[in-house]
Amino acid sequence: MKLARTKNTLRNTLWGVIYRTVTLIGPFAVKTLIVKRLGIEYSGLSSLFTSILTVLNLTNLGFSSSIVFTMYRAIVDDDIDAQCAMLRFYRHVYRIVGFVILGLGLVIMPFLPHLVNGECPADINLYMLFAIYLVETSFDYLMFAYVTAIFSAYQRNDTTLKISTVRYIIQYAAQAIVLIVFPNYYAYIIILPLMVIPNNIANYLTARKEYPELTCRGSLDAETKKDIYKRVGTLFGHKLGNTALVSTDSIIISAFLGLTAMGIYGNYYYILTAVNALVEIVTNGALSGIGNKLVTDSKDDNYSLFRTLSYGWMLLIGIAAACMLCLYQPFIAGIWYDKNYLLDIRLVVLIIIYFYSWMFRIMQLTYRDAAGLWTRDWLKPYIAMAVNIVGSIWMVKMTSSIAGVLLPTIFCFLVIYFPWEAWVIFKYLFNGGLKNYFAMTVFYTLISLLACAAAYAACVFFAPYDTAASFLIRLPLTLIVCCAIWWCFTHRSKEYERLKGMLRRIVRRQI
Repeated sequence: MKLARTKNTLRNTLWGVIYRTVTLIGPFAVKTLIVKRLGIEYSGLSSLFTSILTVLNLTNLGFSSSIVFTMYRAIVDDDIDAQCAMLRFYRHVYRIVGFVILGLGLVIMPFLPHLVNGECPADINLYMLFAIYLVETSFDYLMFAYVTAIFSAYQRNDTTLKISTVRYIIQYAAQAIVLIVFPNYYAYIIILPLMVIPNNIANYLTARKEYPELTCRGSLDAETKKDIYKRVGTLFGHKLGNTALVSTDSIIISAFLGLTAMGIYGNYYYILTAVNALVEIVTNGALSGIGNKLVTDSKDDNYSLFRTLSYGWMLLIGIAAACMLCLYQPFIAGIWYDKNYLLDIRLVVLIIIYFYSWMFRIMQLTYRDAAGLWTRDWLKPYIAMAVNIVGSIWMVKMTSSIAGVLLPTIFCFLVIYFPWEAWVIFKYLFNGGLKNYFAMTVFYTLISLLACAAAYAACVFFAPYDTAASFLIRLPLTLIVCCAIWWCFTHRSKEYERLKGMLRRIVRRQI
Protein backbone atom coordinates (compact mmCIF):
# COMPACT_ATOMS: atom_id res chain seq x y z
CA MET A 1 0.00 0.00 0.00
CA LYS A 2 1.32 3.41 -1.00
CA LEU A 3 -0.14 6.02 1.31
CA ALA A 4 -1.64 9.25 -0.06
CA ARG A 5 1.25 11.27 1.37
CA THR A 6 0.31 14.74 0.16
CA LYS A 7 -3.36 14.40 1.11
CA ASN A 8 -2.55 12.93 4.52
CA THR A 9 0.14 15.52 5.22
CA LEU A 10 -2.26 18.36 4.42
CA ARG A 11 -4.95 16.79 6.57
CA ASN A 12 -2.53 16.27 9.45
CA THR A 13 -1.18 19.80 9.06
CA LEU A 14 -4.65 21.38 9.02
CA TRP A 15 -5.76 19.62 12.18
CA GLY A 16 -2.33 20.17 13.66
CA VAL A 17 -2.84 23.91 13.26
CA ILE A 18 -6.31 23.71 14.85
CA TYR A 19 -5.03 21.56 17.71
CA ARG A 20 -2.01 23.78 18.33
CA THR A 21 -4.19 26.88 18.26
CA VAL A 22 -6.41 25.42 20.97
CA THR A 23 -3.44 24.21 23.03
CA LEU A 24 -1.81 27.61 22.64
CA ILE A 25 -4.74 29.83 23.57
CA GLY A 26 -6.10 27.53 26.31
CA PRO A 27 -2.94 27.21 28.42
CA PHE A 28 -2.21 30.90 27.85
CA ALA A 29 -5.56 31.85 29.37
CA VAL A 30 -5.25 29.31 32.20
CA LYS A 31 -1.64 30.28 32.98
CA THR A 32 -2.68 33.94 33.10
CA LEU A 33 -5.49 33.15 35.55
CA ILE A 34 -3.11 31.11 37.74
CA VAL A 35 -0.67 34.02 38.04
CA LYS A 36 -3.40 36.64 38.50
CA ARG A 37 -5.57 34.67 40.94
CA LEU A 38 -2.98 32.57 42.79
CA GLY A 39 0.57 33.87 42.14
CA ILE A 40 3.68 33.27 40.04
CA GLU A 41 4.89 30.49 42.38
CA TYR A 42 1.94 28.27 41.37
CA SER A 43 2.91 28.67 37.72
CA GLY A 44 6.43 27.61 38.68
CA LEU A 45 5.05 24.50 40.38
CA SER A 46 3.20 23.51 37.22
CA SER A 47 6.38 23.83 35.16
CA LEU A 48 8.40 21.85 37.71
CA PHE A 49 6.00 18.90 37.91
CA THR A 50 5.56 18.80 34.15
CA SER A 51 9.34 18.53 33.78
CA ILE A 52 9.59 15.76 36.40
CA LEU A 53 6.89 13.73 34.66
CA THR A 54 8.60 14.24 31.33
CA VAL A 55 11.63 12.56 32.86
CA LEU A 56 9.45 9.70 34.11
CA ASN A 57 8.08 9.27 30.58
CA LEU A 58 11.52 7.95 29.68
CA THR A 59 10.14 4.57 30.72
CA ASN A 60 8.39 4.55 27.33
CA LEU A 61 11.96 3.85 26.12
CA GLY A 62 11.07 4.72 22.54
CA PHE A 63 8.76 1.75 21.98
CA SER A 64 6.18 3.98 20.27
CA SER A 65 8.61 5.25 17.61
CA SER A 66 10.07 1.78 17.10
CA ILE A 67 6.67 0.10 16.66
CA VAL A 68 5.41 2.76 14.24
CA PHE A 69 8.60 2.44 12.16
CA THR A 70 8.24 -1.35 12.07
CA MET A 71 4.62 -1.00 10.93
CA TYR A 72 5.59 1.03 7.83
CA ARG A 73 6.74 -2.08 5.94
CA ALA A 74 3.75 -4.14 7.10
CA ILE A 75 1.42 -1.42 5.79
CA VAL A 76 3.22 -1.21 2.44
CA ASP A 77 2.90 -5.02 2.14
CA ASP A 78 -0.75 -5.04 3.36
CA ASP A 79 0.26 -7.56 6.02
CA ILE A 80 -2.68 -7.31 8.45
CA ASP A 81 -1.53 -10.20 10.64
CA ALA A 82 1.84 -8.55 11.25
CA GLN A 83 0.17 -5.24 12.12
CA CYS A 84 -2.15 -6.97 14.60
CA ALA A 85 0.75 -8.76 16.26
CA MET A 86 2.62 -5.47 16.62
CA LEU A 87 -0.45 -3.83 18.11
CA ARG A 88 -0.84 -6.61 20.70
CA PHE A 89 2.82 -6.29 21.63
CA TYR A 90 2.45 -2.51 21.88
CA ARG A 91 -0.55 -2.84 24.23
CA HIS A 92 1.45 -5.11 26.52
CA VAL A 93 4.39 -2.69 26.58
CA TYR A 94 2.23 0.34 27.35
CA ARG A 95 0.60 -1.37 30.30
CA ILE A 96 4.02 -2.11 31.75
CA VAL A 97 5.12 1.48 31.13
CA GLY A 98 2.06 2.86 32.92
CA PHE A 99 2.73 0.85 36.06
CA VAL A 100 6.46 1.59 35.99
CA ILE A 101 5.77 5.35 35.82
CA LEU A 102 3.40 5.01 38.75
CA GLY A 103 6.03 3.13 40.76
CA LEU A 104 8.88 5.50 39.95
CA GLY A 105 6.69 8.48 40.82
CA LEU A 106 6.06 7.02 44.28
CA VAL A 107 9.81 6.52 44.73
CA ILE A 108 10.51 10.16 43.80
CA MET A 109 7.90 11.60 46.19
CA PRO A 110 10.10 11.78 49.34
CA PHE A 111 12.65 13.91 47.45
CA LEU A 112 10.21 16.56 46.16
CA PRO A 113 11.14 19.24 48.78
CA HIS A 114 14.74 19.15 47.57
CA LEU A 115 13.63 20.21 44.07
CA VAL A 116 12.17 23.51 45.30
CA ASN A 117 14.53 26.30 46.39
CA GLY A 118 12.84 28.32 49.14
CA GLU A 119 9.31 28.06 50.44
CA CYS A 120 6.32 26.52 48.68
CA PRO A 121 2.93 28.28 48.78
CA ALA A 122 1.47 27.75 52.27
CA ASP A 123 -1.69 25.99 51.08
CA ILE A 124 0.14 23.44 48.91
CA ASN A 125 1.02 19.88 49.87
CA LEU A 126 3.74 18.88 47.42
CA TYR A 127 3.05 15.17 47.79
CA MET A 128 -0.69 15.38 47.16
CA LEU A 129 -0.21 17.71 44.21
CA PHE A 130 2.41 15.49 42.59
CA ALA A 131 0.18 12.45 43.12
CA ILE A 132 -2.54 14.06 40.98
CA TYR A 133 -0.07 14.78 38.18
CA LEU A 134 1.25 11.23 38.48
CA VAL A 135 -2.19 9.64 38.17
CA GLU A 136 -2.85 11.61 34.99
CA THR A 137 0.39 10.45 33.35
CA SER A 138 0.05 6.77 34.30
CA PHE A 139 -3.64 6.65 33.29
CA ASP A 140 -2.70 7.95 29.87
CA TYR A 141 -0.61 4.82 29.27
CA LEU A 142 -2.93 2.32 30.93
CA MET A 143 -6.10 3.26 29.04
CA PHE A 144 -5.95 2.33 25.32
CA ALA A 145 -2.97 4.57 24.52
CA TYR A 146 -1.58 1.87 22.22
CA VAL A 147 -4.21 2.56 19.51
CA THR A 148 -2.47 5.83 18.61
CA ALA A 149 0.17 3.72 16.82
CA ILE A 150 -2.45 2.80 14.21
CA PHE A 151 -3.25 6.41 13.34
CA SER A 152 0.42 7.39 13.28
CA ALA A 153 1.54 4.49 11.07
CA TYR A 154 -1.32 5.09 8.60
CA GLN A 155 -0.47 8.82 8.59
CA ARG A 156 -3.85 9.71 10.08
CA ASN A 157 -2.69 11.77 13.04
CA ASP A 158 -5.56 14.13 12.21
CA THR A 159 -7.95 11.64 13.83
CA THR A 160 -6.28 11.77 17.23
CA LEU A 161 -5.82 15.53 16.86
CA LYS A 162 -9.58 16.00 16.40
CA ILE A 163 -10.32 14.03 19.57
CA SER A 164 -7.61 15.81 21.55
CA THR A 165 -8.84 19.20 20.36
CA VAL A 166 -12.31 18.54 21.78
CA ARG A 167 -10.77 17.21 24.99
CA TYR A 168 -8.64 20.30 25.56
CA ILE A 169 -11.40 22.78 24.74
CA ILE A 170 -13.50 21.20 27.51
CA GLN A 171 -10.52 20.91 29.88
CA TYR A 172 -9.33 24.51 29.56
CA ALA A 173 -12.86 25.89 29.84
CA ALA A 174 -13.45 23.88 33.04
CA GLN A 175 -10.11 24.96 34.53
CA ALA A 176 -10.76 28.62 33.73
CA ILE A 177 -14.19 28.48 35.36
CA VAL A 178 -12.73 26.86 38.49
CA LEU A 179 -9.98 29.50 38.78
CA ILE A 180 -12.46 32.36 38.32
CA VAL A 181 -15.22 31.07 40.63
CA PHE A 182 -13.14 29.71 43.49
CA PRO A 183 -9.37 30.06 42.95
CA ASN A 184 -8.14 26.78 44.39
CA TYR A 185 -5.13 25.03 42.84
CA TYR A 186 -6.30 21.54 43.80
CA ALA A 187 -9.70 22.06 42.15
CA TYR A 188 -7.89 23.27 39.03
CA ILE A 189 -5.45 20.37 38.86
CA ILE A 190 -7.91 17.51 39.55
CA ILE A 191 -9.46 18.17 36.13
CA LEU A 192 -6.31 16.81 34.43
CA PRO A 193 -6.72 13.09 35.27
CA LEU A 194 -10.50 13.30 34.81
CA MET A 195 -10.09 14.33 31.16
CA VAL A 196 -7.73 11.47 30.25
CA ILE A 197 -10.47 8.82 30.51
CA PRO A 198 -12.95 10.10 27.86
CA ASN A 199 -10.09 11.10 25.55
CA ASN A 200 -8.53 7.63 25.46
CA ILE A 201 -11.89 5.87 25.20
CA ALA A 202 -12.74 8.04 22.17
CA ASN A 203 -9.41 7.09 20.51
CA TYR A 204 -10.11 3.40 21.10
CA LEU A 205 -13.67 3.48 19.71
CA THR A 206 -12.56 5.47 16.65
CA ALA A 207 -9.76 3.01 15.91
CA ARG A 208 -12.19 0.08 16.14
CA LYS A 209 -14.54 1.85 13.72
CA GLU A 210 -11.95 3.02 11.16
CA TYR A 211 -9.69 -0.06 11.25
CA PRO A 212 -11.91 -2.97 12.37
CA GLU A 213 -9.48 -5.50 10.91
CA LEU A 214 -6.73 -4.38 13.30
CA THR A 215 -7.13 -6.11 16.65
CA CYS A 216 -4.66 -7.26 19.29
CA ARG A 217 -3.97 -10.82 18.17
CA GLY A 218 -1.05 -12.99 17.20
CA SER A 219 2.57 -12.82 18.25
CA LEU A 220 5.65 -11.24 16.78
CA ASP A 221 8.37 -13.55 15.50
CA ALA A 222 11.68 -13.64 17.30
CA GLU A 223 13.52 -11.67 14.60
CA THR A 224 11.02 -8.77 14.70
CA LYS A 225 11.16 -8.63 18.50
CA LYS A 226 14.94 -8.62 18.37
CA ASP A 227 14.88 -5.74 15.90
CA ILE A 228 12.42 -3.77 18.08
CA TYR A 229 14.46 -4.33 21.24
CA LYS A 230 17.60 -3.21 19.41
CA ARG A 231 15.90 -0.01 18.29
CA VAL A 232 14.42 0.52 21.74
CA GLY A 233 17.86 0.31 23.31
CA THR A 234 19.13 3.16 21.17
CA LEU A 235 15.88 5.15 21.29
CA PHE A 236 16.04 5.12 25.08
CA GLY A 237 19.38 6.88 24.84
CA HIS A 238 17.97 9.48 22.47
CA LYS A 239 14.98 10.12 24.72
CA LEU A 240 17.24 10.29 27.76
CA GLY A 241 19.51 12.79 26.03
CA ASN A 242 16.65 14.98 24.82
CA THR A 243 15.11 15.00 28.29
CA ALA A 244 18.42 15.90 29.88
CA LEU A 245 18.87 18.76 27.41
CA VAL A 246 15.37 20.22 27.76
CA SER A 247 13.28 19.06 30.71
CA THR A 248 15.96 18.98 33.38
CA ASP A 249 16.68 22.68 32.79
CA SER A 250 13.43 23.56 34.55
CA ILE A 251 14.21 21.21 37.45
CA ILE A 252 17.65 22.80 37.89
CA ILE A 253 16.22 26.32 37.78
CA SER A 254 13.64 25.43 40.45
CA ALA A 255 16.18 23.64 42.66
CA PHE A 256 18.83 26.40 42.52
CA LEU A 257 16.94 29.64 41.76
CA GLY A 258 13.46 29.03 43.21
CA LEU A 259 9.83 28.95 42.06
CA THR A 260 9.61 32.68 41.28
CA ALA A 261 12.53 32.51 38.84
CA MET A 262 11.02 29.30 37.47
CA GLY A 263 7.65 31.02 37.01
CA ILE A 264 9.07 34.05 35.17
CA TYR A 265 11.31 31.92 32.94
CA GLY A 266 8.35 29.59 32.48
CA ASN A 267 6.41 32.40 30.78
CA TYR A 268 9.14 32.78 28.15
CA TYR A 269 9.59 29.03 27.86
CA TYR A 270 5.84 28.58 27.38
CA ILE A 271 5.92 30.92 24.39
CA LEU A 272 9.03 29.15 23.07
CA THR A 273 7.41 25.72 23.26
CA ALA A 274 4.21 27.10 21.73
CA VAL A 275 6.22 28.35 18.74
CA ASN A 276 8.01 24.99 18.61
CA ALA A 277 4.69 23.18 18.52
CA LEU A 278 3.32 25.39 15.75
CA VAL A 279 6.31 25.04 13.44
CA GLU A 280 6.75 21.33 14.18
CA ILE A 281 3.27 20.70 12.76
CA VAL A 282 5.05 20.58 9.40
CA THR A 283 7.40 17.74 10.38
CA ASN A 284 4.89 15.85 12.55
CA GLY A 285 2.37 15.85 9.72
CA ALA A 286 4.93 14.66 7.18
CA LEU A 287 6.89 12.08 9.23
CA SER A 288 4.92 9.02 8.13
CA GLY A 289 4.84 10.31 4.54
CA ILE A 290 8.64 10.71 4.53
CA GLY A 291 9.03 7.20 5.95
CA ASN A 292 6.75 5.82 3.23
CA LYS A 293 8.63 7.77 0.52
CA LEU A 294 11.99 6.43 1.72
CA VAL A 295 10.64 2.92 1.12
CA THR A 296 8.99 3.54 -2.26
CA ASP A 297 11.04 6.27 -4.06
CA SER A 298 14.61 6.60 -5.35
CA LYS A 299 17.52 7.94 -3.32
CA ASP A 300 17.97 10.92 -5.65
CA ASP A 301 14.32 11.91 -5.29
CA ASN A 302 14.57 11.68 -1.53
CA TYR A 303 17.76 13.77 -1.42
CA SER A 304 16.22 16.46 -3.60
CA LEU A 305 13.17 16.61 -1.35
CA PHE A 306 15.38 16.73 1.76
CA ARG A 307 17.27 19.80 0.51
CA THR A 308 14.02 21.53 -0.45
CA LEU A 309 12.37 20.79 2.91
CA SER A 310 15.52 21.84 4.78
CA TYR A 311 15.45 25.21 3.01
CA GLY A 312 11.77 25.70 3.84
CA TRP A 313 12.31 24.61 7.42
CA MET A 314 15.23 26.96 8.10
CA LEU A 315 13.31 29.80 6.48
CA LEU A 316 10.43 29.10 8.88
CA ILE A 317 12.70 28.84 11.93
CA GLY A 318 14.60 31.99 10.99
CA ILE A 319 11.40 34.02 10.73
CA ALA A 320 10.11 32.51 14.00
CA ALA A 321 13.35 33.48 15.80
CA ALA A 322 13.09 37.06 14.51
CA CYS A 323 9.46 37.31 15.63
CA MET A 324 10.40 36.07 19.10
CA LEU A 325 13.24 38.58 19.37
CA CYS A 326 11.05 41.51 18.34
CA LEU A 327 7.80 40.52 20.06
CA TYR A 328 8.73 38.80 23.35
CA GLN A 329 9.01 41.93 25.51
CA PRO A 330 5.99 43.94 24.23
CA PHE A 331 3.83 40.81 24.42
CA ILE A 332 4.72 39.96 28.02
CA ALA A 333 4.80 43.55 29.32
CA GLY A 334 2.09 45.10 27.17
CA ILE A 335 -0.42 42.31 26.60
CA TRP A 336 0.09 39.38 28.96
CA TYR A 337 1.33 40.75 32.30
CA ASP A 338 3.44 43.84 33.01
CA LYS A 339 7.09 44.94 33.18
CA ASN A 340 7.62 43.12 36.50
CA TYR A 341 7.61 39.83 34.57
CA LEU A 342 10.27 40.82 32.01
CA LEU A 343 13.71 39.26 31.75
CA ASP A 344 16.78 41.24 30.72
CA ILE A 345 17.01 41.59 26.92
CA ARG A 346 20.41 39.82 26.95
CA LEU A 347 18.79 36.79 28.53
CA VAL A 348 15.97 37.01 25.97
CA VAL A 349 18.56 36.89 23.16
CA LEU A 350 20.05 33.79 24.80
CA ILE A 351 16.61 32.14 24.95
CA ILE A 352 16.17 32.79 21.22
CA ILE A 353 19.60 31.29 20.47
CA TYR A 354 18.49 28.32 22.56
CA PHE A 355 15.33 28.08 20.44
CA TYR A 356 17.21 28.28 17.14
CA SER A 357 19.90 25.77 18.13
CA TRP A 358 17.17 23.35 19.22
CA MET A 359 14.91 23.74 16.18
CA PHE A 360 17.07 24.35 13.10
CA ARG A 361 18.15 20.68 13.03
CA ILE A 362 14.65 19.19 13.24
CA MET A 363 14.35 18.37 9.51
CA GLN A 364 17.50 16.24 9.56
CA LEU A 365 16.20 14.60 12.74
CA THR A 366 12.88 13.88 10.99
CA TYR A 367 14.71 12.05 8.19
CA ARG A 368 16.84 10.13 10.66
CA ASP A 369 13.73 8.98 12.54
CA ALA A 370 11.79 8.17 9.35
CA ALA A 371 14.70 6.05 8.11
CA GLY A 372 15.09 4.30 11.47
CA LEU A 373 18.76 5.29 11.84
CA TRP A 374 18.61 5.60 15.64
CA THR A 375 21.30 2.98 16.18
CA ARG A 376 23.88 4.95 14.21
CA ASP A 377 24.27 7.76 16.77
CA TRP A 378 23.44 5.87 19.96
CA LEU A 379 26.41 7.31 21.90
CA LYS A 380 25.53 10.96 21.14
CA PRO A 381 22.80 11.51 23.79
CA TYR A 382 24.89 10.05 26.62
CA ILE A 383 27.78 12.41 25.90
CA ALA A 384 25.44 15.40 25.56
CA MET A 385 23.56 14.46 28.74
CA ALA A 386 26.75 14.34 30.80
CA VAL A 387 28.01 17.64 29.38
CA ASN A 388 24.66 19.37 29.86
CA ILE A 389 23.83 18.29 33.41
CA VAL A 390 27.33 18.80 34.80
CA GLY A 391 27.74 22.07 32.90
CA SER A 392 24.32 23.43 33.90
CA ILE A 393 24.73 22.70 37.62
CA TRP A 394 28.27 24.14 37.67
CA MET A 395 27.35 27.27 35.69
CA VAL A 396 24.11 28.02 37.56
CA LYS A 397 26.06 27.86 40.82
CA MET A 398 28.74 30.17 39.38
CA THR A 399 26.36 32.70 37.82
CA SER A 400 23.18 32.37 39.93
CA SER A 401 21.42 33.05 36.65
CA ILE A 402 19.18 31.26 34.15
CA ALA A 403 21.94 31.88 31.60
CA GLY A 404 24.04 29.29 33.41
CA VAL A 405 21.43 26.64 32.59
CA LEU A 406 20.91 27.65 28.96
CA LEU A 407 24.52 27.95 27.76
CA PRO A 408 25.50 24.27 28.20
CA THR A 409 22.29 23.20 26.44
CA ILE A 410 23.03 25.46 23.47
CA PHE A 411 26.56 24.06 23.31
CA CYS A 412 25.23 20.50 23.18
CA PHE A 413 22.74 21.28 20.41
CA LEU A 414 25.29 23.05 18.20
CA VAL A 415 28.51 21.14 18.85
CA ILE A 416 27.34 17.60 19.62
CA TYR A 417 23.84 17.00 18.26
CA PHE A 418 23.82 18.84 14.94
CA PRO A 419 27.06 17.54 13.34
CA TRP A 420 26.58 14.00 14.61
CA GLU A 421 23.01 13.68 13.28
CA ALA A 422 23.99 15.22 9.94
CA TRP A 423 26.87 12.76 9.57
CA VAL A 424 24.52 9.84 10.18
CA ILE A 425 21.93 10.71 7.53
CA PHE A 426 24.53 11.59 4.89
CA LYS A 427 26.60 8.48 5.51
CA TYR A 428 23.79 5.93 5.73
CA LEU A 429 20.88 7.54 3.84
CA PHE A 430 22.23 9.83 1.11
CA ASN A 431 25.81 8.52 0.75
CA GLY A 432 27.67 11.83 0.57
CA GLY A 433 27.15 15.57 0.32
CA LEU A 434 27.80 16.41 3.98
CA LYS A 435 30.15 19.35 3.29
CA ASN A 436 27.63 20.96 0.96
CA TYR A 437 24.94 20.50 3.61
CA PHE A 438 27.09 22.14 6.29
CA ALA A 439 27.81 25.06 3.95
CA MET A 440 24.10 25.39 3.13
CA THR A 441 23.18 25.36 6.83
CA VAL A 442 25.77 28.01 7.72
CA PHE A 443 24.55 30.18 4.84
CA TYR A 444 20.92 29.94 5.95
CA THR A 445 21.92 30.64 9.56
CA LEU A 446 23.77 33.80 8.53
CA ILE A 447 20.68 34.95 6.63
CA SER A 448 18.61 34.31 9.78
CA LEU A 449 21.04 36.35 11.90
CA LEU A 450 20.91 39.21 9.41
CA ALA A 451 17.11 39.07 9.29
CA CYS A 452 16.87 39.07 13.11
CA ALA A 453 19.25 42.02 13.45
CA ALA A 454 17.55 44.05 10.71
CA ALA A 455 14.05 43.34 12.00
CA TYR A 456 14.99 44.22 15.60
CA ALA A 457 16.65 47.46 14.52
CA ALA A 458 13.57 48.44 12.51
CA CYS A 459 11.26 47.57 15.42
CA VAL A 460 13.27 49.54 17.97
CA PHE A 461 13.30 52.53 15.62
CA PHE A 462 9.59 52.55 14.73
CA ALA A 463 8.10 51.03 17.94
CA PRO A 464 10.61 51.35 20.80
CA TYR A 465 8.31 50.69 23.79
CA ASP A 466 7.12 47.43 25.35
CA THR A 467 3.42 48.09 24.81
CA ALA A 468 0.48 46.46 23.05
CA ALA A 469 0.64 49.13 20.33
CA SER A 470 4.32 48.30 19.75
CA PHE A 471 3.43 44.64 19.40
CA LEU A 472 0.87 45.40 16.68
CA ILE A 473 3.40 47.53 14.78
CA ARG A 474 6.31 45.13 15.21
CA LEU A 475 4.55 41.96 14.01
CA PRO A 476 3.95 42.96 10.35
CA LEU A 477 7.22 44.93 10.27
CA THR A 478 9.21 41.86 11.35
CA LEU A 479 7.53 39.61 8.79
CA ILE A 480 8.13 42.09 5.95
CA VAL A 481 11.81 42.63 6.79
CA CYS A 482 12.52 38.89 7.24
CA CYS A 483 10.75 37.78 4.06
CA ALA A 484 12.47 40.52 2.06
CA ILE A 485 15.94 39.52 3.27
CA TRP A 486 15.35 35.80 2.67
CA TRP A 487 13.99 36.50 -0.81
CA CYS A 488 16.97 38.69 -1.74
CA PHE A 489 19.52 36.03 -0.79
CA THR A 490 17.75 32.83 -1.91
CA HIS A 491 15.24 33.52 -4.71
CA ARG A 492 17.69 32.29 -7.38
CA SER A 493 18.39 28.98 -5.64
CA LYS A 494 17.07 25.59 -6.79
CA GLU A 495 15.58 24.97 -3.36
CA TYR A 496 13.54 28.16 -3.56
CA GLU A 497 12.17 27.21 -6.98
CA ARG A 498 11.37 23.66 -5.90
CA LEU A 499 9.63 24.81 -2.74
CA LYS A 500 7.64 27.40 -4.69
CA GLY A 501 6.61 24.76 -7.21
CA MET A 502 5.67 22.32 -4.45
CA LEU A 503 3.48 24.89 -2.71
CA ARG A 504 1.81 25.84 -5.97
CA ARG A 505 0.92 22.20 -6.69
CA ILE A 506 -0.52 21.78 -3.20
CA VAL A 507 -2.65 24.92 -3.54
CA ARG A 508 -3.93 23.87 -6.98
CA ARG A 509 -4.92 20.43 -5.68
CA GLN A 510 -6.86 21.98 -2.85
CA ILE A 511 -8.62 24.43 -5.18
